[in-house]
Amino acid sequence: MTRIGRIAALTIYALAGCATFTCHPVTVDVANKKELARMETVPGAMRTSETGRLEEDLRRSTTVRDYWVQQREGKWYRVSAEQFRAAEIGRALEVCE
Repeated sequence: MTRIGRIAALTIYALAGCATFTCHPVTVDVANKKELARMETVPGAMRTSETGRLEEDLRRSTTVRDYWVQQREGKWYRVSAEQFRAAEIGRALEVCE
């Protein structure tokens, strides 16, 4: 394979890989909305102790919020906090699928 052929193949693979992360906008009629909170453990920073050992600072727990809207047909979509605040039951909302 020539150099140009390899570059073209790599470009195609790179673009195909990005396709999984693109937004496919869908307009849904909001039938319900919910906000969920969960605890998530965040690793601490690494530091050097007084004895010269590499140690991890204490892990800490943080609250993570997930926002969801449900369409009339029953499917749930995860949305941003801004979209969640703007969503009104009975109104259309554009979300990514």
